[in-house]
Amino acid sequence: MSAGKLNVVCIPVCELDARLMDALWELYAQHYDNVRRDVFEADLANKQSVFVGVDARSGAVKGFSTAVIYQHRCAGRRIGIYFSGDTIVHPEFWGQKALHKAVLRALLRWKLRHPFTPLYWFLICSGYRTYLTMVRTFPEHWPHHARPLPEWERSVIDSIARERFGDAWHPERGGGVVSTDGPQAVVKQRVAPLTPELLAMPEIRFFLRVNPDCERGDELAMIGCVNANAYARFVLKLAGRWVQRLVGRLVMPRPMGLGSHS
Repeated sequence: MSAGKLNVVCIPVCELDARLMDALWELYAQHYDNVRRDVFEADLANKQSVFVGVDARSGAVKGFSTAVIYQHRCAGRRIGIYFSGDTIVHPEFWGQKALHKAVLRALLRWKLRHPFTPLYWFLICSGYRTYLTMVRTFPEHWPHHARPLPEWERSVIDSIARERFGDAWHPERGGGVVSTDGPQAVVKQRVAPLTPELLAMPEIRFFLRVNPDCERGDELAMIGCVNANAYARFVLKLAGRWVQRLVGRLVMPRPMGLGSHS
C-alpha cells in the first residue's frame, strides 16, 4: 500500500500532552541508536515548538522536528537563528514536502516581522539525509562542498555552536563538529544506508570527509541563509513536481472502451 499524506502542525512545547510525548519518543527511538528518554525530554524542554507530522489516514505520528528561533549577536551584529533539533520522518513518507513547507512558512512569518535582520537556519547533523536537506533547500549554505567557507559564515557557525554546545564544540575537527564523550545518538544503519549511488555524489563525499566520525554520532554544524533565493528554489521545485504529475496524467494511456464514442 502506498504512503498516505503527511499533515504537519506546529505545536508549542508547553502544550504537548503525555500521549503525544510518548508518540514522539517512540518514533525517535525506533530510528536512532544510543538514545535515552530523559536526554530527549531535556533537549525538547529547551525548544519552543515541535512540527508534528501525522498520517492523514491513521492519525499516527510519522514525523517531527523540534525547533527554537531567537536573536543572536555575532561580531557585534544582530542575526536571527532558527535552530532545528531532533528530527525524524518515517521512511514511508520520505520525499513529501509537508514538513519543509510548514517550517518555511514559520520562517517567512519571522522574516516579515524582522525584515532587516539576517536569518540563518542552524543545524547539526550526523546523518547524510539531514545534511542533504540543508544542501537542497538553501542555495547559500555552509560549509559547501564546492566553495571555501567565508570568514563571516565561519564566525556565525562558531559563535552559535560555542554558545550552545560549549566544550562539545570542536571547530578544529573536519568542518567543525559537535562531539561528546561516550555514546552519541545516531541514525540506525538500516534506516538510511549509504549506497554506491549516494557515495558517487560529491556532496556526500564532502560530508563524509568533513565529518569522518558521523557513524559514531559526531554532528557537522551547518547554516543556511533564509532569503529570497531559498524561497525561489523551493517554489520552483514544487512547480516542477506539479508539472511532472500533470504531464504524467496527460500521457497516461486511457483504458480501452472508456471515454470514447463512435
